[in-house]
Amino acid sequence: MKKRIVYIIMILILLTLVFINSFLNIAYNMNLLEFFGKSDTLTEEEREWLDMHGDIIYGSDNNAPPLRYVDEETKQYQGITIDYIRALSIELGHEIKVKPLVWEQALESLAKGETDISDMYPSEERAKHYLFSKPIYNQKGVILVPKDQHEIYDYKDLKDAAIAAQKGDYVIEFLNSKVDNIHYAYVPDYYEGIMLLKEGKVSAVVGDEPVISFLIDKLNLKNEFKILENPIYEKECILAIPKSEKMLLNIINKGIYNLNKKNTMLKIQQKWFGISAPFIKQREYEKIGLVIEIFITIILLGFYLFYSWNHQLKKEVERRTEELFISRNDLETTFDGLTHLMIVVNEDCDIIDINKSFCELMQSDKKEIIGKNCIEFPEFLCTDCDTCIIKKTFIEGKSFQNEFWHGSKIYETTVFPLKDKLENTHRALIMIKDVTNIRISEQQLLHSNKMAAIGQLAAGVAHEIRNPLGLIRNYCYLLKKNISMEEHTSKKAVNVIETSVEKASNVIENLLNFSRISGNEKENVSIRGLVDSIIKLEYKVMAKKNIREEIICDEDIVCYVNQESIKHILINLISNAIDAMSDGGVLTIRCEKKQDILSISCSDTGIGIKTEDLENIFNPFFTTKPIGQGTGLGLYIIYNEVQKFAGDIKVSSKQGEGTTFYITLPLREEA
Repeated sequence: MKKRIVYIIMILILLTLVFINSFLNIAYNMNLLEFFGKSDTLTEEEREWLDMHGDIIYGSDNNAPPLRYVDEETKQYQGITIDYIRALSIELGHEIKVKPLVWEQALESLAKGETDISDMYPSEERAKHYLFSKPIYNQKGVILVPKDQHEIYDYKDLKDAAIAAQKGDYVIEFLNSKVDNIHYAYVPDYYEGIMLLKEGKVSAVVGDEPVISFLIDKLNLKNEFKILENPIYEKECILAIPKSEKMLLNIINKGIYNLNKKNTMLKIQQKWFGISAPFIKQREYEKIGLVIEIFITIILLGFYLFYSWNHQLKKEVERRTEELFISRNDLETTFDGLTHLMIVVNEDCDIIDINKSFCELMQSDKKEIIGKNCIEFPEFLCTDCDTCIIKKTFIEGKSFQNEFWHGSKIYETTVFPLKDKLENTHRALIMIKDVTNIRISEQQLLHSNKMAAIGQLAAGVAHEIRNPLGLIRNYCYLLKKNISMEEHTSKKAVNVIETSVEKASNVIENLLNFSRISGNEKENVSIRGLVDSIIKLEYKVMAKKNIREEIICDEDIVCYVNQESIKHILINLISNAIDAMSDGGVLTIRCEKKQDILSISCSDTGIGIKTEDLENIFNPFFTTKPIGQGTGLGLYIIYNEVQKFAGDIKVSSKQGEGTTFYITLPLREEA
C-alpha cells in the first residue's frame, strides 16, 4: 500500500510539471526548462558582438499595410511589425534600423547579408538559407475573389486558375506543393494584385489576410470582393536571420522572450485596431483545454484509487462485463436482420460504403454498388440534385430528413454530416428506414381516440336525454289514465308522443352500441342486428343521397367473433359504398353462415374502381378521394381485420356500374 502511495505522489508531481510546461508553452511559447533555465539578459559576449556588428538592419516589404508600409503623407516606414521591431530595439538596447524594400528585394538582401532580419513564414525551402527565431505573431493566408463568383471555394479550386500573388511570397511555395497547374501573375505588392482582379485579368488574389483586408477597406471594395471563409493556411511568423549569424539569433530570441512576457505584440495590436483582432493568435481555447485536461486527470486518478481499493469488485465487474459482451454480441446478431438501410457517400455523392440490408434490398453484391453515384438509385437516394437533401447536407453541414413512397411502403430518409478535423463535411451518412407501420399506427391511434371520445360523448348524451325521455314516457302514461282516450285528437297526440319517445330511445341505444369500447374478447354476435344498427347510423346520409339499402341476412345468424372487428369491416365497407353513390343507388349487403364460414358481400351501384387502381386499393394511405375527404386507411383496416380471422377478401368492379366486395371469415365454435 505504501509503494502505491509513493507511485501516486510521483505521478502527481510528474503531471504537475507537465501541466506547468503546457501552461508556459501556451502563455509564453517556451517550455519549463527555457522559462527557468534560460537567461533573459544579454551576456558580455553578446554585448561585445553587438558593438562590433553595429546597427542591425531590418528589411521587408514597403507596401503591406497594416504590417509594414511607407506612409504616403509622412513618407515614414510604419506598421504593426515596424512598431514591434522598434520595441525589440529598445528591449535589446541596440539600434535596429528599418529598410523598406520590395518583398522580392527584401529576400535577396537578407540572403546576401545586406540586411540582418526580416519577418516571414518559415518553410523547408527557406530553412536552407536562413535561421528562424521564436514566433512573433500569427496570421492566415487567404483567397480574395469577386463576390458574384461561384467556382472557387477553397485553395483546391485554384487548379487551372489565373491568380495574382506577390513574387517571393510563401503562399506560392505552399500552393505549388498542394495544387497543380496554377497560372500565376506575379506582382510587386498586394495593391497591384487587387487591381488585376478588379480589371478581370485574374480570378483571385492570394496572400496575407491582414494586408488584403486592410486594402479592401481602404479601397472601398467590400461590395465587390470577398475573402473566402476557409483560409489557405494559418501559420506563425518568425524573424529570419542569415545562416552565419547564430549569435544574432540568440540575441533576437532573448528579446522576443522578454517582449512575450510583457505582451508587447498584443499592446501594439490594440494600438492599431483598438481591440484584440485575430492578427494575434488567441490561445484561450488552449487554456480551457488545459483546465479540462487537469480535470480529466484528477478524475482518472480518482478512478485509479477506486480501482486499487476495490480489486475484488473489479473482478466481479469483469465477469459481468464479459456476460454483457456476450449478450451484446447476441443482440447485435439479432438486430443484424432488422437494421435500417445505411449508405455512406462522399462529396461527389459516390457511394463508398453500404450495409447488408441495402445490398439485400437492391439484390446486388456490395462490390457492385460501391463506387456508383447516388443518382443511379433514384427510387431510394436521389431523383433531383437541385432539391437533394444529400447535397444540402454537404452545403449547410447539418442533418436533413424527408419521407418518400416506394411501392406500397413509406420510407424515412435521414442524412447526417460526417465532418473532418476542420469541421468540413467530407462525407454523409444516409439512413433509410421503413416507417409504414408507424404512420399506420399513428392514424389508427387517432381513429381509436376519436372512437373513444365518441363513446364518452354518447354515454353522456344518453344519460342527459334518457332522463327527460323517461319523464315524458311517465307523464304520457298519466295522460292516458286521466283524459278521455275516446277523443280522436287526444288519442292521436298520445300515440305520437309514445312513438317519438320510443324512436329516440332506439337511436340512443344504437349510438351506444356502435361506440361502446371493447377489447379483443369474443362473444356471440347477431350479424343482422349489427348490420341494422350501422345502417341506422348512416340512414340520414343515405336518405340525403337517395340511396336504398337491401339487406339479405337471416335474423338467426349468430357468430362467436370479436364484435369490434366485424364492426370495423362493416362500417368501412358501408361507408365506402355510400361515398361511391353520390347520385343515389342501391346498397346490397348479403350475410350467410355455412358450417364454420361466415360470408359477407357488400355491393353498390356507384362509380366503380379503375382497373389500374384495383391492385393498390388495400395499400395503406391509397385513396382516390379528394384531399381532406379520405385517409386511405379504410380498406387497409378491412384487409387487416380479415387477416386476423385468417379469412379472405376479394373485389370485383366495373366503372359506371358498381363494386362488390366478397369476404369469407372462418369461425370458431362458441367457447
